[in-house]
Amino acid sequence: MRINILVTNDIRFDQRMIRIAYTLHKSGYQIQMTGRKKKNSAPLSDYPFQTHLIHCFFTKGMAFYLEFNLRLFIYLIKCRTSLIYAVDLDTMPASYLYHLVFSIPFVFDSHEYFTEVPELQKHPVKKKIWEILGKISIPAATFSFTVSESLAVQLKQKYKVPFITLRNVPSKKSPVMIDLNQRRERRWIYYQGMLNEGRGIAFLIQTMVLLPSWTLILAGDGDEIIELKQLVKQLGLNKQVIFKGMIEPGELTELGKMAWIGINLLEKNSLSYYYSLANKTFDYMQARLPAIHIDFPEYRLLAKENKCILLLEKMDSSLLVELIENAWRDTKWYESMLSDTEKAAATYIWEEEEKKLLAPFLFHFPLSRDTLQ
Repeated sequence: MRINILVTNDIRFDQRMIRIAYTLHKSGYQIQMTGRKKKNSAPLSDYPFQTHLIHCFFTKGMAFYLEFNLRLFIYLIKCRTSLIYAVDLDTMPASYLYHLVFSIPFVFDSHEYFTEVPELQKHPVKKKIWEILGKISIPAATFSFTVSESLAVQLKQKYKVPFITLRNVPSKKSPVMIDLNQRRERRWIYYQGMLNEGRGIAFLIQTMVLLPSWTLILAGDGDEIIELKQLVKQLGLNKQVIFKGMIEPGELTELGKMAWIGINLLEKNSLSYYYSLANKTFDYMQARLPAIHIDFPEYRLLAKENKCILLLEKMDSSLLVELIENAWRDTKWYESMLSDTEKAAATYIWEEEEKKLLAPFLFHFPLSRDTLQ
């Protein structure tokens, strides 16, 4: 069976979908991943599955989504696939239309609560369009995935269909050796991910004024990059805040290994963020990096079983500084958290999580004996 996985982003940095593609490929499915070609897109890695990139004249907003989905629909007609794997609502126009015209089944994967992202809250008309599209198309999917239990509950209530929780956990890594002396010398606070609205990056930068002996490493890019760099310059933090840009997934763990503490803060202005479970949570564990997370439902649940997860009650600079400084001063506490990352790194791995991916695929779209041979 030929499955076409559809995303609107740069394939190289979509760790979740690369892992999913690998798992389905090694299980015997024919996989192609179709994504977006940006101006600064580097050549793709040599994946065992096929890839295709779509170039668009428009780069953002509704014009981009319309153009991308039109080009995507035309491409799908040319390649004639057996099954569509639609990732997020922004690939749904082409996916659902192809499903209707050619009676081809599709699977849906919601990485976020798409209609509740911060970018749509100021645009009620756009939000309404996406909501209508979701209510029409999502119930037609053969089955659907999402990234957290909390989000699965919310999406089930909204679309009246069940969602399978498939957490965005990394593959098992080789044993990691941590040099505590080097971590102490660097005093790095580490953030990996998109630099977008609602991620608390401006708050984090402003807090660095109260942490003059620390360095903030930002590994990522996003819509607010220009404003954030201006803020750093305005506060005179050019030597204290380092923008690393987009980093290849394989290099992120190496950066994380060098830091003292990881950061994952979200503003409570978006239900999508409130019910999220970011992949950086588990990437920090693989880097043996204790991390501070905002006190939202999924992180609260994880913190009950994992000492390496610290919770920030609210976006308050004094509270954040206190957490960081306590983790710095209390050596025994930090070493205890470091030890706990070993257990967490062995628990939250894709080799276990992928079973939840394969079960519905093999049930609904079983492979023939000829394919397995």
